[in-house]
Amino acid sequence: MMALTMPIAQCAHACALASAAATSGTSSAVVSRSGGSVILNAVGILSSQHKLRSSSWTGLRPGAGVSQLSKTDGIHVCREVLETHGLVRAAAVDQSSVTTGAPPPPPAAPIKQESDVRISQVAKDTMTIRGRCMDRLKYEVEYGLKRGTTNNSYVIKGTNSTALIDIMDQSFAEAFTKTLETAFDLSSIKYLVLGHFSPKRVESLKILLQALEKKGTSIEIYCSNPAAQLLTKLLASDTLEKVYKLKTVRAGDVLDLGGHELQFILTPTPRWPDGMCSYDPSTQLLFSQKLFSAHVCEENDYDIGGVDVYGEDWRFYFECMLASSPKQTKAALEKLDIVAQYSKPSYKDRKGVDVVKEDMKFIFSTVLSAFNLPISKGMLAGSLGDKLVTAAICPLHGPIVRSSLTELVREYGVWTYEKLKQSEEATVAVIYASAYGNTTALAQAISRGISKAGVGVDTLNVEICSTEELVASLQRCSGFVIGSPTLGGHMPTPIQNALGVILCDEYAKKLPCGVFGSFGWSGEAVDMIEQRLKDCDFNLAFPTIRCKFKPTEATLQVCEESGTDLAQAIRKLKLKKRSEAAPKFTVASNVEQAVGRVVGSLCVLTARSGDAESAMLASWVSQASFVPPGLTIAVAKDRAVEGLVLVGARFVVNVLGQNKSNAVAKQLLKPFLPGENRMEGLETTVASNGGLILKDAISWMECTVQSRMETGDHWVLYAVVDSGKLEDDTTLTAVHYRKTGARY
Repeated sequence: MMALTMPIAQCAHACALASAAATSGTSSAVVSRSGGSVILNAVGILSSQHKLRSSSWTGLRPGAGVSQLSKTDGIHVCREVLETHGLVRAAAVDQSSVTTGAPPPPPAAPIKQESDVRISQVAKDTMTIRGRCMDRLKYEVEYGLKRGTTNNSYVIKGTNSTALIDIMDQSFAEAFTKTLETAFDLSSIKYLVLGHFSPKRVESLKILLQALEKKGTSIEIYCSNPAAQLLTKLLASDTLEKVYKLKTVRAGDVLDLGGHELQFILTPTPRWPDGMCSYDPSTQLLFSQKLFSAHVCEENDYDIGGVDVYGEDWRFYFECMLASSPKQTKAALEKLDIVAQYSKPSYKDRKGVDVVKEDMKFIFSTVLSAFNLPISKGMLAGSLGDKLVTAAICPLHGPIVRSSLTELVREYGVWTYEKLKQSEEATVAVIYASAYGNTTALAQAISRGISKAGVGVDTLNVEICSTEELVASLQRCSGFVIGSPTLGGHMPTPIQNALGVILCDEYAKKLPCGVFGSFGWSGEAVDMIEQRLKDCDFNLAFPTIRCKFKPTEATLQVCEESGTDLAQAIRKLKLKKRSEAAPKFTVASNVEQAVGRVVGSLCVLTARSGDAESAMLASWVSQASFVPPGLTIAVAKDRAVEGLVLVGARFVVNVLGQNKSNAVAKQLLKPFLPGENRMEGLETTVASNGGLILKDAISWMECTVQSRMETGDHWVLYAVVDSGKLEDDTTLTAVHYRKTGARY
């Protein structure tokens, strides 16, 4: 079929065209009636042979083909799939043109979101336009802290022309353009710089281009090659001719606005192959696109409060989005050799004249910055080298980084080094392609589960990586997972090619692996991959993950736990090999024996977020404060419940009693499949915060996480007790005794 030879994004776009044509009745989609049936066919994406597993439309039996749909149902099936993926906006269907078929189900009520778009000044001639949303807004794992988010764009006014840097996603599409029109003369904006572009931003770009067309003006778009390819696929060709020109940026290119000369730095990663940063020497602002971002929404535009306020958000975003590609992140950081505008002079390994040079560098940088004069690379007689003297980092999401610039850049380096070190011990290759972003979301969640278990991740987006890169990754990894969308009932061509490489690799057959994927129809691609791996005797480490439409929190939890299970299996295998080479009998050290005598009460922690829930047996629990009453709880990084006890999360601590803990402990200590209900078979009631209260608990407490501290292989939570109750005042607390501090 044609779908097999088309790029994934283009296939998705063809589906959108089919849906729009079906709704409007144009000839882009062929609609023929025969015996009350309709066949929707758009460049091979939808066909009469395409099968559906289930449907909510009246009269459509499970397993029916598209050819059995009425015209009404055919249109709504097509549109619902596309609206779910965010490729088209919901539109009413003219029922007068439909002769038969049951009416579609009523549309779901829109989710109310507290959001706004506002403008503020960042530096001379530079403004920021920030779309602010206090709600979670998205389903992806990186929004797990539920602190809202911002979409940031920037406007730079030069003496010759004005440039707009980045556009907001579809959640702010109309408000974004209206705000631009109110604050600026659109005809004066001659350039649009896209540091990142995705299908979720198409709607905003279309509305902006329509506004420009009404004013009879055009715009030149500067972007990387991957972004340019996506633009040409998602926008009509006549729009390219009338409204905008496309400039594909190469390394070292600049854009002179008059007084502001933007320097472009390509920073691709598997997650964002189109990544491109921009640097303005005049204001010393670095526009970092996704790098140094955070999903958090506060009243402040800047990082007021620094690491104490935003540290958790920056770290969580890094873990979700960049930890799975440390090599590419390291390469990007090396290109962005950032030094703070007012950095103190460094005297390390310097003597005599070199000390004076460091002082002069600091003084010169400070004076030029005070007068808003540019500091070009290497202008201080080589003392700055290729460093970017930066007054502030302007990311795509979260606060503008100014007061915490040095700390955040340093932490990025530390986090990246830690992930690279993990990769030296063991690595899992995460191989995938994505059409709408849903498969990418699954890959991110699996990667986070692998990473938090202490195993490195090598992310491979097969749309952009070469066969040689894939082969090299398979040769050095300790396991792999492969994920795919389903397009036209098939795997996309890049996944077919990748699967062929895997099946021919004898070493890969010895590795534990997994399969995942998303689909809008029947998900044949996932089934095909799973079956072919089984036929070749590959070792599937976890049940295949199938996601219809967008993943829910429960689906992402299954993905994360699956990644953790795979990583733990790899670590156990390596530990077994090391133990076989070591002496058979070892005695715990004095320190381990001493630490093992520290005892704790035996408790059960239960937590829930949306449709995701989990529980764990905990013994490292202690009271931490009188006013307010607070607890500390240690949670291993690879625990399934870890992702549900982030800052702000609510949970329940159930205290177990002596002679009442055996049944509960036996239940919670057994192995579980990813996403399996850990409390099944135990009598519970639901607490007011959503957690579960055990009937056999002698007391329980509803708690809220106030802060988390990283302590080696655990997170220590400090939680305030919101409410609680003593259920049994005659039974003593169960205590967990150990002989060594090296294990539970």
